[in-house]
Amino acid sequence: MKPFVSIIVPHFQTPELAKLCLRSIRKFTHDYDYEVILVDNASKGAASLDYLRSVEWIRLIERTGDIATGSLAHREAVAIGFQEARAPFVLTVHTDTIPIREDWLKFHLDPMLADDSIAAIGTDKLVLRSPLQESLRQVEDMLTWWKRFRPVRKNNRQPYIRSHCALYRRRIMDQHGLTYTDHATLTAGQGLHHDLVKLGYECRLLDPRDVSQRVVHLNHATELLLPELQAESRLLHLWRGKSRLRRFFQQAEIQQLLEDASLDKNMNTRKSLKVAS
Repeated sequence: MKPFVSIIVPHFQTPELAKLCLRSIRKFTHDYDYEVILVDNASKGAASLDYLRSVEWIRLIERTGDIATGSLAHREAVAIGFQEARAPFVLTVHTDTIPIREDWLKFHLDPMLADDSIAAIGTDKLVLRSPLQESLRQVEDMLTWWKRFRPVRKNNRQPYIRSHCALYRRRIMDQHGLTYTDHATLTAGQGLHHDLVKLGYECRLLDPRDVSQRVVHLNHATELLLPELQAESRLLHLWRGKSRLRRFFQQAEIQQLLEDASLDKNMNTRKSLKVAS
């Protein structure tokens, strides 16, 4: 059966994240026919590819050369996924995007099915801060005031649909020749959001509180798990992030999901999962 939603998952060298992401998608996605296109950015070593090749229900694209680094490699992988997608709706997620409820995809897709003017739907940063955390963030922003004048930083102040869980209507993108590529001072996600709005379409921003009840986004998890990506990271950022990841993976529900190899096969399970982000 032809898929109704194509789910694009870029990946680099984090097999545990990929396993958790894919198994959670398989466990909690039942309302619509879908395909998963996983684009691997030349992961080193056998661990990642051995696992990915064993998953029976994904379309695995293995990139082997001429690959950019960092966020550019991610953008290239998403663009490849768009090219390969076969469904009328295309959803981009990260390997650190973890569905935790069966209505996660329905929550994104149903508004688009009800309104043809919606070209994309998703959230800005899927980060819920306590009042104390928000205060500390504002103090940090004041201390690094010079960064505010960079073009990318200025544009980041404007909310836009980010690729950690972003659903697009393929027909509109094809009709206007839109692709997932960077603009001069905009990331690919920002640029696509800007282009769609300029054409008169709606890019609907969902409340992150509603989405976080259905999807957990483990921000910067790939960076936190790979030492080679941490050269310019602040020690406090690394310490807080690693502590957050450790607490998440220690949850019994997450351990059960990681141990359930049956989800790599063509099987359906219908159970609820409650996870603290």
